[in-house]
Amino acid sequence: MRKQKIDNIENSRQKKRYSHKYSLLTFVLLICILELSFGVVQNINKSFNFKSKIKGLENKRNEELDRNKQLKSDIANYNSIKSMESIARNSLKMASEDEILIMIKKPAAEDQSEVMVNNFKKKNKK
Repeated sequence: MRKQKIDNIENSRQKKRYSHKYSLLTFVLLICILELSFGVVQNINKSFNFKSKIKGLENKRNEELDRNKQLKSDIANYNSIKSMESIARNSLKMASEDEILIMIKKPAAEDQSEVMVNNFKKKNKK
C-alpha cells in the first residue's frame, strides 16, 4: 500500500513535469504562430503597396512614351525645309526671295505719352 502511494506520488510529479513542459511548448508554439501571422499580414500589405507603385510608374512611363513620340514628330517637322522657312519667317523676321517683308514698328510707351502730351498742348493753344 505504501508502495502504491509512493508510485502515485511519483506519477503525479511526472505528470506535473510533463504538463509544465507541454504548457511551455504550447506557449512557444502560440508565439511562433502569432509572429508568422504578423509576417503574412505585413507581406500582403507590402504587396498591395508595390502593386500601386507599379501602376503609378506604368502610367508615368506611358505618358513619357507619348511625349517621346510627340517630340520625335516635332523633330521630324523641324528638320523639313518648309518648317525651317516658317520658323525663319516668324521668329527671325526673314522673307524668301520673292517676298517683301514689311515691319510696322509700334511706338514705345514713352513715345506715345509724348505724342499725347504734344497733342494736348496743341489743342489747348487754339
